[in-house]
Order: sequence, then C-alpha cells, then structure tokens
Amino acid sequence: MTMQSRLLGKASGGTRRVVLFIAFLLLLCIGISHAQEGRRGRHRGQREGRDRGNYGDTVYATADDGTRLTWKVIPGAGPGPHPAVLVIHGGHFAATPVSPNTVRAARDAAAAGFNAFLVDYRLAGGEGLPGQKSNGQYPEQTNDLKQAVRTARAYSGGNGKVGAIGGSAGASHVVYLAATGSTGDDRVDAGVGFSGAYDLEGLLSSPRGAIRRKIENYVGSSNPEAVRKASPLTYVDANVSPLFLVASDNETMPPDQLPALVRKLQAVGAKNFKQIFRTNSHRHAFSNWPVVEDQVLDFLKQTLGAPGGAANPATSSSR
Repeated sequence: MTMQSRLLGKASGGTRRVVLFIAFLLLLCIGISHAQEGRRGRHRGQREGRDRGNYGDTVYATADDGTRLTWKVIPGAGPGPHPAVLVIHGGHFAATPVSPNTVRAARDAAAAGFNAFLVDYRLAGGEGLPGQKSNGQYPEQTNDLKQAVRTARAYSGGNGKVGAIGGSAGASHVVYLAATGSTGDDRVDAGVGFSGAYDLEGLLSSPRGAIRRKIENYVGSSNPEAVRKASPLTYVDANVSPLFLVASDNETMPPDQLPALVRKLQAVGAKNFKQIFRTNSHRHAFSNWPVVEDQVLDFLKQTLGAPGGAANPATSSSR
C-alpha cells in the first residue's frame, strides 16, 4: 500500500468516526426531546384533567323524578364564613359541555374565598343526567337549581348568602334565579350572566333555525305563551337581585339579548345591575371570564359579603 493510500484510509476512517459520532449526538438529542415532550404531555394531561373538574361529585338534592342531582364543591380559601357561589354551565339547555373556563371560574372564586359549587341539573333532550327519567324541560332545570340555592345557603361554614355565575343557558338560569323565588330561600342574592338567553320570545322569532329549535326543545313548545312563561325577561322587576351582565357583539348568542334585558331592567326601575357589552369581540359565555374576572369577584364580594366578614348591602350599578 502506498503512502497516499494509507493516508486516504486514515482519512476515511476518521470521517466515518465523525459521522457516527454526529449520528449518536442526533439520536441522543431526539431521545431527550421525546422524553421532555412525554413529560410535558403528562403535565398537560394533568392540567387538562384538573380543568375538566376532577373534583368529587356529591349529591345536593333529589329531583321530583328521582334523579340524583350532584355538584362539585371547591371550598373557599382562608378563614370563613364563606359566601356561596353556584357556577352554572351552558350547553343549549341540553348538554354539559367540557369547558375549562367554567371550572376556572369556580377555582378562582374559591381562591378568592367563596365556596364554589359546579352544579349539574337535568338536561332537555339527549340522554340527560344519569338516572334522569323526565324530559328536563322547563321548569325542571330551574327547579333543580332552586334546590341548589337552598342547599348552598345552608352549607357549613357559609354566611347565608348565595350568588351564581352562569354562561349562555346557565346565564339564562342565573337571571331567572335572581328574579323569582323568595329572598333568603331559593332566590340568589346576586348573579353574573355571560352571554345569556334572556328574551326567549325574541329568540323564538330568530331567523336562525338552530336557535329556535333549542328554545323549543327547552320549553317543549313553540307556543309564544309557553315560551314567555319560561323566559327570564318575563319575571324581571324592580326587586331583582343585583346583576352583573357581560356579552359580546359578535358571538354565537344574538347580540340583542343583553340590550333587551337592560331595557327591561331600566323600564321597571331596577338600579342594582352592571353591564359590559364588549365590542369587536367573539368571546362567548365563560370565555369572557379571564377578561372580567377581577371585576366579577369584586362585585360578588360587594353583594354577598367579603369572605370572612359580614354581607354588605346590595350595591347600586353603573349603566
């Protein structure tokens, strides 16, 4: 072998070693990356699990058809007494959607010192709740939630005050609970509504067929009088409990719903409400929570009493 061949052989062997070393480093980096992604995936899954509300279900009441009505309880942080806050999901009156922001609202309320209750109630259409035998149509859902108000009011460590936060169909229920029932019993002491269906008669005449069908499914009828009876707007008067109302101008709920409710509140002389109508926004229901969280919690403290203290008188509203 010539000197040139030996030099080329050494160079070739050195090149192979360099290539193998680089390949080893690449494989090592890929392995590390996959391991980190796996850990991130597990952590993400754990977070998503928490966001879906992995809290134990407990029975708060039994419906008239025998359905066991449950909620998830997140105790308030810090010393009591803790005002109670029901967190009422949406879902077109017919479903329980997976909504991380709904659970976040309950967790944030608990962190602020409120006993938070993620409430289930009978559903209209579909499979309903486990064991549900009734159709879940009006007034079954609001009857269930009135039982939740009573149970939350008597919850251990509370101050006897109950508020509610709801989105979409849940916001419809919040206003109904604020306008009907007896003070100190099954009427909430304050309510927060995100993107609510308040004027069901107005929605019955909507050009959007899907919305009309959802209202008819909830009411069990397309008769205007039956729809009017189920509509929260029907019951609003000057004695309605304090309300904080939030909606967007470009969301899935028709934008006339909040203005219709505000007109009724003004017409009956109600003064204890606040409203935020967000322009150029697509946010619907609890997706608004991160934007107005601090204002909502301050409103609830003012109307239900600061955690660890006595309840304050209802506050007047800005319009």
